[in-house]
Amino acid sequence: MKKLLLLIAILLTGCSSVTRQSQQAKVQTEKFYRSYLTAFGSDEAKPYPIDELRKYVAADTVARIDAVQNIPEQELMESDYFTYVQDYSREWVPMLRIGNAQPFLGGEVVQVMEGVGNGGYIHLEAFLRHEEGTWKIYRVRDVTNDHEHPIFNAGAITRAKAAAGTGL
Repeated sequence: MKKLLLLIAILLTGCSSVTRQSQQAKVQTEKFYRSYLTAFGSDEAKPYPIDELRKYVAADTVARIDAVQNIPEQELMESDYFTYVQDYSREWVPMLRIGNAQPFLGGEVVQVMEGVGNGGYIHLEAFLRHEEGTWKIYRVRDVTNDHEHPIFNAGAITRAKAAAGTGL
């Protein structure tokens, strides 16, 4: 009987740890998207501050986005990586909905419902991993349109660089 109680206590401790991690990932995702969408929807044409981006986004992801954006006339990312839209309005930010985080391959995945015009939504999945003591987004996928920007696809990046070099 004592062994059974000890086993239950251990399992409950593990569950609360996962729940706390998932809650932290959800909070981090919501902080990022509220801040990012507010800046992205601004009338000012200023890029999102890199120091802010590094607080919420994995270093490798920031580097990959930067590398892809530095390819002249690349068509790998026809929209913003984190929103999957080209333009955004601050008026839509209050429609943002962040789902609970779920464990996924040693990290967390958070469902993001991004408000857009006419009361619509774009359903995104934000994948997070623990980096530098906090949860950071390393991948974003557009569920609504079943699309993902190929920033992790070495072949697509090589082809885009080659096309840029030839002027095609």
